[in-house]
Amino acid sequence: MAAIPSQLVSIHEKTIVKPSSPSPSSLKYHKLSFVDQSLSHLYIPLVFFYTKQPQQVLELSQITNALQSSLARTLASYYPYAGTMKDSATIECNDKGVDFYNVHISRPMSEILNLPYDHHTETCNVFPKNLPWKNSFDGSLLVAQLSHFGCGGIAVSTCLSHKIGDGSSAASFLHDWARVTRDPNMITRPEFVGDSIFPSRNSPLSDPVFLSNTKNCTHRKFLFSGSKLRALRTIVAAESGVKNPTRAEVVSAILFKFATKAASRIKNSVSFRPSMMLNDVDIRPLIVPPLPQNSIGNLVSGFLLIVTEEDEMKIPTLVHNLRKELESFYKKDPVRQNDLVMEIEGCTKNGRPLFDTEDYDMYLCSNMCKFSGYSIDFGWGKPERVSSPFGPWKNSFFLSADKSLNGVEAMVTLEEAHMLALESNEEFLEFATPITSY
Repeated sequence: MAAIPSQLVSIHEKTIVKPSSPSPSSLKYHKLSFVDQSLSHLYIPLVFFYTKQPQQVLELSQITNALQSSLARTLASYYPYAGTMKDSATIECNDKGVDFYNVHISRPMSEILNLPYDHHTETCNVFPKNLPWKNSFDGSLLVAQLSHFGCGGIAVSTCLSHKIGDGSSAASFLHDWARVTRDPNMITRPEFVGDSIFPSRNSPLSDPVFLSNTKNCTHRKFLFSGSKLRALRTIVAAESGVKNPTRAEVVSAILFKFATKAASRIKNSVSFRPSMMLNDVDIRPLIVPPLPQNSIGNLVSGFLLIVTEEDEMKIPTLVHNLRKELESFYKKDPVRQNDLVMEIEGCTKNGRPLFDTEDYDMYLCSNMCKFSGYSIDFGWGKPERVSSPFGPWKNSFFLSADKSLNGVEAMVTLEEAHMLALESNEEFLEFATPITSY
């Protein structure tokens, strides 16, 4: 399908939305942690599509006003997002506000949703231009956009600075914004941890830049249905000895197995290429005492699953080893023995990229199955579709709950040739159903 002509898209307005109440003077400066500082200025982008409901009584202008008003109230408690970077270690909470775009797209929403999933971000125009996954941006630390379609449907998109928080932080903000839109009397209480968990070093880190390595890559989305996963988890439990394997463990094992198999096929490798998968871990429940889920910051670590023999690439074996590595991770102090922190320190000293190695093929897996975007309800129902644009890293898997909340949607980025090999693998397609549209 051809790209939507730019003349069919018009920005009604750009508004600066400020917190509904000023930030206390005692909270004027938000200190970024060592991990926060180590991340680039990437923005985490998400978009939620809502079809027009027959019973919908709000006019588009009322929807705009409701979203802007609730955003202002939400920012009163999420105040660092409304501030500005003072330096690489500090955000000045000056209530400058956030950018809010109001966009009209004259085509029906169905035309956007039917676009190929790996279409360029600007094609669908539901994100502020040139912003998603951007390393630098002159605007605010949070950018929102409301897109109106000719059919009456709408899309709400957000881009949140990774400097302030991780994926769990973004999920907390989105759920709270939706709750406040539904109920203006709702009071949100996020807890910004600042540098209390991972203290800043003596001097601020120089701002890193994560260069995209997705040249010659393509992006696909796959559905692992709840019914197939239930059956597969039962089989894997019996064969691996793992008690109650999670859907994320099973799906990440499937993707790792078949992505490496596709890579070997393309490279015509006569011997197995050693590979490893970096799995992120939310450390909030692991800290003593545990942090509540609404703690805002980059509270993550990760563990590596390393495979050196082809026999280890069986799905039950991978799930067994994933669980083994996770249990080993749980035995470590999530702060003092944080693998991500130690890797960052090594990179800072030696000037090398994160988890860089020439001896292994590297894959990245991020699991957000517990925080489904399909539960984001601003007051006009659950979204018809939740999506994110083409990501910045190759060999990456991003997992989230599907619309039923029982299955898994996986966003996958691989080199084009590797993706073609993956998509043509009949054994892989027994587990995964391609989602061909945006």
